[in-house]
Amino acid sequence: MNHTWHAFTLEKIFNELETREKGLSDTEVKNKLKQYGQNILPKERSYSKFLLFLSQFNNPLVLIFFVAGVVSLYLGHYSDAIFIIVVLFINTIVGFYQENKANDSLQTLRSMVKIPAQVLRGDNLKEIDSTELVPGDIVFLHAGNKVPADARLIEAKGLKVDESNLTGEWVAIAKLTGEVPENTQLSDRFNMVFMGSIVEEGTAKVIVVETGSRTAVGDIVSLLRETKERKTPLQEKMSALSRTVGIFILGLVGIIIIGGYINGQSFADIFVVSLALAVSVTPAGLLPAVTVILALGMRRILKHKGLVRKLIANETLGSVTVICTDKTGTLTEGKMQVSHILTGTQELLSNNKDPIVDIKSTNGLEAHIIALKAGVLVNDAFIENPNDEFHDWVVRGNPTGRALLVAGAHAGLSKKKLEEEYPVIDNLSFNSDLKYSASLHAKPDGGKILYVLGAPEVLAEKSINFYVSGKKDKLDSDVHTKLLQKLDSLTQNGLRVVGCSFREFSKDEEIKDSIDSLVQNLTLVGYIALKDPLRVDAKSSIALTKRAGIRTILITGDHKLTARSIALEVGIPATSDKILEGKDLEALSDKQLEEKVGTISIYARVSPSHKLRIVNALQNQGEVVAMLGDGVNDAPALKVADVGVVVGSGTDVAKEVADIVLLEDSFSTVIKAVEQGRIIFQNIRKVFVYLIADDFSELFIFLAAMIFGLPLPLLTAQILWINLVEDGLPDIALTTEQETVGVMDEKPRSPDEPILNKPMKKWLASIFFISGLAAFLLFFVFWKITGDLDKTRTIVFTLMCFDSLVFAFSVRSFKRPMFRKDIFSNKILVGAVLIGFILIIASPYLRPLQILLSTQPLLLMDWVTIVAISIVEIVLIEWFKKKSFAFNPSFSKVQN
Repeated sequence: MNHTWHAFTLEKIFNELETREKGLSDTEVKNKLKQYGQNILPKERSYSKFLLFLSQFNNPLVLIFFVAGVVSLYLGHYSDAIFIIVVLFINTIVGFYQENKANDSLQTLRSMVKIPAQVLRGDNLKEIDSTELVPGDIVFLHAGNKVPADARLIEAKGLKVDESNLTGEWVAIAKLTGEVPENTQLSDRFNMVFMGSIVEEGTAKVIVVETGSRTAVGDIVSLLRETKERKTPLQEKMSALSRTVGIFILGLVGIIIIGGYINGQSFADIFVVSLALAVSVTPAGLLPAVTVILALGMRRILKHKGLVRKLIANETLGSVTVICTDKTGTLTEGKMQVSHILTGTQELLSNNKDPIVDIKSTNGLEAHIIALKAGVLVNDAFIENPNDEFHDWVVRGNPTGRALLVAGAHAGLSKKKLEEEYPVIDNLSFNSDLKYSASLHAKPDGGKILYVLGAPEVLAEKSINFYVSGKKDKLDSDVHTKLLQKLDSLTQNGLRVVGCSFREFSKDEEIKDSIDSLVQNLTLVGYIALKDPLRVDAKSSIALTKRAGIRTILITGDHKLTARSIALEVGIPATSDKILEGKDLEALSDKQLEEKVGTISIYARVSPSHKLRIVNALQNQGEVVAMLGDGVNDAPALKVADVGVVVGSGTDVAKEVADIVLLEDSFSTVIKAVEQGRIIFQNIRKVFVYLIADDFSELFIFLAAMIFGLPLPLLTAQILWINLVEDGLPDIALTTEQETVGVMDEKPRSPDEPILNKPMKKWLASIFFISGLAAFLLFFVFWKITGDLDKTRTIVFTLMCFDSLVFAFSVRSFKRPMFRKDIFSNKILVGAVLIGFILIIASPYLRPLQILLSTQPLLLMDWVTIVAISIVEIVLIEWFKKKSFAFNPSFSKVQN
């Protein structure tokens, strides 16, 4: 980094970087990209797959495997020892595959997070990916932006920047133009902005001086490296549950060792078998499976145009009870168009094809032309390629700004030419608290004119005159009264209405006050009405949230009649007792607001501070809140909400605190994310039940054998083989389940609801006794009849493997029967089970497996017995599932 940019004059900086105030040309940019490279920080060293593989051995189960292998070698059980090592490596490979898949998914998602930059290139304003910035670029900054590179201020208006990423100081620093001494510390360089810092207030025009690794943060890049992803609360809960289950299992295994020894079993044999049993029944695959399920959920949400930034959001989504949303761009298409211009002399209507007015046919002093001028000049939107055909225009900015700019351009009002004729002196960006924006310009005659856009009722309060036919009347004139009546009819039809005012200053008047203090004694010109078509899927999405037990609340800065119209159209309750305006909310205490939030479904004319109070009040009433926002002032509410969702067009600071970024600003994307959140939790439960249920059945047969003084029902290798078949491929396949049918017909689950709820405990207990008892009775009867212990173990071993694979289809759904049309719809699970069946069938007949597993060939009647018992088991398990869970007969199909 060149440490003297802050001390240079602007002229010297322009010369050093060979640039100009109109920006670099495309050719110059290409040359500079070759010279300086992309504007990216040195990448953190990516995770090593080799180290990830080695980390699989850092596990208590590996120690148990190792002890079992050593003991087996010591006792001369060489086949057992070899098989233990084989199972150890296979389990390691499975764990590595799952974690690597999850890591790859997370890396892919993180790479999608982009920081845009508004840059002047060839005298045209463009929005580009900040990685394409080069030294010498002219960049414009606004509140909410993340600073894309180190830059020197050219112009600054009320600029305050949060540089806590560099200095650790959370208080925003005021920035000014000018030079500072060469030896000034970085934190005191008020004329510079640094990469990664956040613009909290104001606007600025800057020249990029350093990019990538040469920036201040590039010198200390370790400060920006991503922190290690912490476990989510659900992962922590699963870890604790796994530990509890593990301790319980080890206790039972200890009992088996003691009981077996008392019953005369060889201590060495019972010890090795018990170690194998401990390894088999401990749900080692659970935590990797949870990570994979969360990562796959993120990828599925991405397919629906939602980018999940934090793993924790995945699990919280399924518990959401309230969604707070604005209407623009989520319930509506976000494609605003000027539909009416209302002035004291006429009402102009748009046909969406021709310009609403042509300036060539006017004298430029008509009220509708002045209204359009205000709409163009008091505007941050811009056209990247104004010289191209209209249908090829790339228009940047918020929906309202884009609509006003395009309407003005159609009428022949070029923003660039207007600003040349009326140079900008100062401006005030739209403020949600003030509810207006303003721009002060110099007039050709030496005077000045202030244009103001804002909420009609706010501008009416600040206006004293009404512009009619080129003259100023008193605001309470009959013409304005009639105009207000028309205004009400427009808002009732769901149109957004913007008031337009101006104030003139003579050339002799000296203006010393700030621009916001000038917004008074205005002349009201008229109103511009904008329409934004409702999204096709908006009504069905709201209906779906109702069905899912989720309340949708509309929070908007628009007029209450506009909000009411939209709400009625999409199906949100909109009676007068369910609407609360910002001014009325302001008068309520926090306690009073908490008492009302349960009934209010529309909040109109609210400010960002109101949104924070609404979210807090809802949470204090026990609601789990998803909050949609876009602006820098929405950040507090987004951060406090249980799930913060920011629209793709939102500010960088809003995206920084959000859990989810909508790549397509649609309410249906939020609903899909909630649906996936519910599926994620169900899949975690499915994997948990699958791993635990059959494991406990193995414990049952060993405990029963110990109680009745019978020989060991299974050998070490057989136990590990069951573990290999069960905890291997089917476990992975169940993480891909995508049961959507009926998911949104249930009420949201409580965040405090345990993984093992009451219905699941009842079902697990039934599986424990059904499968365990069936295996034990088969072992007891067959051994007593035949007296052939090896054959008896073979048939019991085969039954338990068979049960495990069949049970995988039962656990696919808690609310639907296993026997249904789409039983084989999960192709990955079908493939995993087929492989498992091939291994089961091969084990009694292939000589190497016979030696390894101590199995004997089975006769046809043996197979008939196994299949018949398994069928009886699964029928009983399904019956108990129906009794434990509330089945819904309408759930007829599943989508994969």
